Amino acid sequence: MAAHPLTIKHGWVWALSIFIFFFNTFLLPEGFTYTLLLTPVWIYLLYLQGRLNLALILPVPFLLYAAVHLVLGVDVDHYLISVTLMVALCTFLVAAGYYINNKAVDLDFIFRDIAILNFLFTIAAIPLLFFPSLSHVTWYTVPISKAMIFPRLKLFTEEASHYSFLIAPIVIYFYSRVLFFKTTNPILTLFIVSFPLALSFSLGVLSCILISGAVITVVYFGRVFSTFKRRSYVILITGLLAALFWAANRFYPGNPLFARIHNIFNGEDTSARGRTYEAFILANKVIAQKSFLWGIGPGQLKIIGRNIIIQYYSYFNIPKVIRIPNACAETIVCFGYIGFSIRIIAELVLFFVTKVYTNPYRLWLFLFVFIYQFTGSYITNVAEYIVWMIAFSPVFPEYTKRPTDHSLKTAML
Repeated sequence: MAAHPLTIKHGWVWALSIFIFFFNTFLLPEGFTYTLLLTPVWIYLLYLQGRLNLALILPVPFLLYAAVHLVLGVDVDHYLISVTLMVALCTFLVAAGYYINNKAVDLDFIFRDIAILNFLFTIAAIPLLFFPSLSHVTWYTVPISKAMIFPRLKLFTEEASHYSFLIAPIVIYFYSRVLFFKTTNPILTLFIVSFPLALSFSLGVLSCILISGAVITVVYFGRVFSTFKRRSYVILITGLLAALFWAANRFYPGNPLFARIHNIFNGEDTSARGRTYEAFILANKVIAQKSFLWGIGPGQLKIIGRNIIIQYYSYFNIPKVIRIPNACAETIVCFGYIGFSIRIIAELVLFFVTKVYTNPYRLWLFLFVFIYQFTGSYITNVAEYIVWMIAFSPVFPEYTKRPTDHSLKTAML
C-alpha cells in the first residue's frame, strides 16, 4: 500500500471523517449527532477559513419562513429548537465543504480507509448475531414486512436504511473505479464494499444504486465497454447475479429477498410503504391543517401530525417518536409545496451550474440521491447533504478524462 498522502496539517480531517462516518449517532439520544454537538468547533473552523460571514447569512431564509409560520401559528419552543438544529447542520456543511474541496485532503484515501474499516466492522459484527443481548448494537431486528423479522446490518447507526445510505457513496465510488479505470483486484474490491451493503438488506438503497448505475452504463456505454477485460468483468458479474437468482428461486424460493420483493409488490412491506407513497399521503393530511403552500413549520409534526399518523396506521403499540421517513415528504410538511419546489429547483440548477454531467462518479451520486430523496432519508440527514455536496463539487477530476491516461490511480483496496 502506498504511503498515506494526507499531510500532518490535514491528518485530523481524516480522523474526524472516520469518526463522523461510523459514530455520528452512536450512544447518543435520538435526534442528537456529534456533528450537532461539535457546532462550536465548526464555527471556529469557519472563523479560521474566513467563512464565518457565510454562516451568519444561513439563518436568513429561516427567518423569512418564520415570518409566515408565526402568522399561521406554531409552537414557538419546538419551532426554535428545530430551526436551531437546521442552522447548526448548515454550519457544519459549510465547514465540511471547505475540506471536501481542499486539494490537500485526499478523499480517495479516506474512502479507501472507510471501505476497509467498514468491512472489518462487518466481520466483527457477525458473531454478535449469536448473542441476543449484544446483537442490537450492530443489527436491526425491527419487522420490515408482513411476518418477516430478519436481522439487518446497521453497525453503529440508528437503523439499517440509514447505514446503507451512509455507505452508498463509498460503494458507488469503487463501482465507478472498476467501470471506468484499470484496476487491480476488482472482484475482491467489489466484494469488500458490496458484502456489508447486502447485509443491510435495504432494497430502497440497493434499487436506487442499480437504477442510477444502469443510467450511467447507458450514458457512458462507450467507456464502460471500452476494453475486452472490462466487458468480460461486466458479463461475468451479470452472469453470476443471474445464476444466484436462478439458484435461489430453484432451491430456496421462500428466501427473505424474494419474500420481501413479493410483499412490496403486494403492498405488505410496511417499510417500503411508509417511505414512499404513504409518506406523501400523510404529508398532505398534515399540511392540510395549516397551509399547502407554506407547510406547518419545523418541529411541528410531533404536535400537529402525531394523532394523524397514529390514526392512519392504527398503531397497537404507539411509538414514542412519530416521523415521516421521506426527505421530500418531510420538506413538504415543514415548508410546504413552495419549500419542496425550491428544493428541487435548487438541485437542478446546481446540477447544471456545477456541470455534474461531465463526471461519471458525480453524475452517479446525483442520480442516486435524487431518486432516493423520494423514497427515504429525512430533512436533517447529514449523510444526504454530504452526498449532495460531493456531487456538486469539482472532486475526482480524473473521471472527466479518457482512461488512456496511465497516470491515473489504478490501485484498489
